[in-house]
Amino acid sequence: MTKTLYIASLHRPFNQQLKTSKWVCNFIGTSKKKIPSSVLIPEFYYHLIQKVNKEYQKNVPKNFNGLPSDSAIKNISEFILNRTKKEFMEELPQIVKSRKSAIEKQIYSTYKAASYYVNLAKDKFGLINDKNQLTETGKELLNIRSGFFKISNTEANFYFLRIIEADFHLFMTHCFFLKLQNKHKNEIDDFVKLQIEFINQYLGIKHFNFTNSSIGNYNVVRQSWVESLNVTDDNSNIRKRYLQIIEQHDNFGPMFSELKSLFKLFEKENFKAKSSYLARKNKFLALYSHNLKTSHADQGFVNLYDIKAEMKMSLPNFQNFLVNFYEDEKNLRNIYFSNPVTSIDRRERFFIRNRPVLKIKIK
Repeated sequence: MTKTLYIASLHRPFNQQLKTSKWVCNFIGTSKKKIPSSVLIPEFYYHLIQKVNKEYQKNVPKNFNGLPSDSAIKNISEFILNRTKKEFMEELPQIVKSRKSAIEKQIYSTYKAASYYVNLAKDKFGLINDKNQLTETGKELLNIRSGFFKISNTEANFYFLRIIEADFHLFMTHCFFLKLQNKHKNEIDDFVKLQIEFINQYLGIKHFNFTNSSIGNYNVVRQSWVESLNVTDDNSNIRKRYLQIIEQHDNFGPMFSELKSLFKLFEKENFKAKSSYLARKNKFLALYSHNLKTSHADQGFVNLYDIKAEMKMSLPNFQNFLVNFYEDEKNLRNIYFSNPVTSIDRRERFFIRNRPVLKIKIK
């Protein structure tokens, strides 16, 4: 495996909007003085409130995911109008710390958003260097003409390349899983669990052993990127224009082929067995329900041999299926077993957690 590229943390919702990184670059590019890191976020925040307030007066987005609401921006702008910039900057640390009043809570939330916008531009995409100056890629972004909120096609190509430079393996994995989910939509019970399995076992990334509760949040961010850049088509295939960007790149072409091979192996090793198990589980439950309505049932208990015969499975295979069924379903259903005395039924018993069983009852 080549060096694995992935972003270890993404904040929902404040990393959802890719365009905010351009706002940071605009701020840096138009600044007439060097900005120390100690004041980068407060200075950008002050600029952001004023800039977004002007843009909201022209056009309010339909979707605020990751963006300050128009009401919050209006309230904060009015708050700032009653103060000089120096006064506001002196108050800001205490406001962010206190956040008692409604306006303080709005300032805190929007300030937090501004910090993530800076992080996305600087740490994630490398548009700003350690001296808080635009990098060559940051300058490239500024040279792309577009509206304030909407991402142009040229910007979409730019952002796609930035994403795969920083997050190749997990972003591509997310795209592959969208296709997988579309293909096996009736077979996937836990999308996140499957992702973690692939990331952990096939990519060798152990980070999510400790943060697996967050992978769902990261999915929301990456899915927002997929949608805003229109990366996939209606069938969840990666669009040709983006495949060309990957394939024409010296590093990403081979990396994509390697990742695709791993994912095909993952699908083969998981879904052939899982598809077979799911089909057997559905048939097992249907046969159980059918036998409940016949004379085969005894106070809600159905003989497992009656089900086994209709499923046409060997004794070892049925035993393995029964164990998997119980372990997978025990937290979702009430499952009971009984074991009549051998003088009544001498057939070989099945075993669930080392306990001999012959009949099953499901609620």
